[in-house]
Amino acid sequence: MGKISEFTSKYSNKSTASGYKNAIESFLRCINSLPKKDKTGKKIPHDYETLFDKYLKDKKRDRNADFTTFANCLKEDRVSAQSARQVMTYTRYFLNAHGIKLKDVVIQDLKREMKGGAGTVDKVMSAKVIDAALREMDVRGRALALTLASSGMRLNEALSLTLSDIDMESNPVKITIRGANTKNKQTRYTFISPEAAQCVRAWLKKREDYLKTATTHNKGLIQKGRSAPKITDTDLLFPFSDNAANSMWETALKASGQFSLDSTTGRNQYRIHSFRKFFISQLSMAGQKVLAEHLAGHLGYLDASYRQVSSEQAGAEYLKVADVVTIGVPSEFKEQAKELTGKLQIQGESIEGLRAINDRLQNQMQVMQEQNAALQVRLQQIEQVSEEQRKNFDVMVDVWGMYAKEKAERDNVPPSVKEIQDILDNYKAGHS
Repeated sequence: MGKISEFTSKYSNKSTASGYKNAIESFLRCINSLPKKDKTGKKIPHDYETLFDKYLKDKKRDRNADFTTFANCLKEDRVSAQSARQVMTYTRYFLNAHGIKLKDVVIQDLKREMKGGAGTVDKVMSAKVIDAALREMDVRGRALALTLASSGMRLNEALSLTLSDIDMESNPVKITIRGANTKNKQTRYTFISPEAAQCVRAWLKKREDYLKTATTHNKGLIQKGRSAPKITDTDLLFPFSDNAANSMWETALKASGQFSLDSTTGRNQYRIHSFRKFFISQLSMAGQKVLAEHLAGHLGYLDASYRQVSSEQAGAEYLKVADVVTIGVPSEFKEQAKELTGKLQIQGESIEGLRAINDRLQNQMQVMQEQNAALQVRLQQIEQVSEEQRKNFDVMVDVWGMYAKEKAERDNVPPSVKEIQDILDNYKAGHS
């Protein structure tokens, strides 16, 4: 008997037992991004006992953050506030019974949000805020932040990317997000801006050095038994935890003087999840809302026809608005770059048209050259025939002249011989 079955079997009231079971299963689905039902509406069976055992063994997870994520999942699933509070209560009691104690401030914060009271008021993420924070981050943090801001990925999706999932040779750089790491378990693609791609390339040059030194980062905690050794043999693009990512972001906000806590809840108002909101809102304001939802994985917003759009077509549309998710460029330069991009596109189309015309002319010239070569051959043949005919005629004239001379001599008319010879010589001279 697994831990979930063992816990629920203690309750004689089937409704209560079912409440706990459904609550913890919902929690596990949420933090593991597992779907509840398939496309046909049929419930998908998951090995919740194994999932919970793994969750207990994973000491690196931020349990309070997981519980907050769970609350957001309930909101997205449009569970009523009353039902959500009950589910969260069941889950919290269940976790507490297995040694997982949540902070009171987190519980109180979520209770207020579920009651419709004061919750953390997030500030709107802007390019200016991101740019200031980026100046305080190393290449690792900048690569992650720019990837999130220009792709619409969730943090867990970005941290699950492998080196083979990113195509640095495509334009724009294409990223494949595997179904095992997405919320709806469907593989999708997205893109990152040229600015982000440049930063990712810089990070890839430093990545091996980072992995080599990563083993010494928590050496003291390992010796005390408070941390596990870092895994250095990995193909992850960003080989660090979500806690490390959040810590980098908050540190950068503080260093840039932008860290802001909600006065009521005491929580950061520029959450890392806001990168995703920034991406969707920026593309939407640029007239590409459907593209934004498509790349962010919100399939419910799309009609069937758009789901068939090829990645090449989507990439071309993305490049047209990539400037709106480009951070380190002043807004006036972005407008100039956008205008220049449009002009280059028109020029590119004109150049392609000229190339097509040039190709046609080249083909026509080749045909004419071939025809001219054939005429040259024919002319040479005619000249050869004419030369042979002229030679034959000369021979014939000479023979006839000799015959005339002989006949004139036989007939004893010498004066005639010279006259005939002069006539023949003049004729030949005129046709030479």
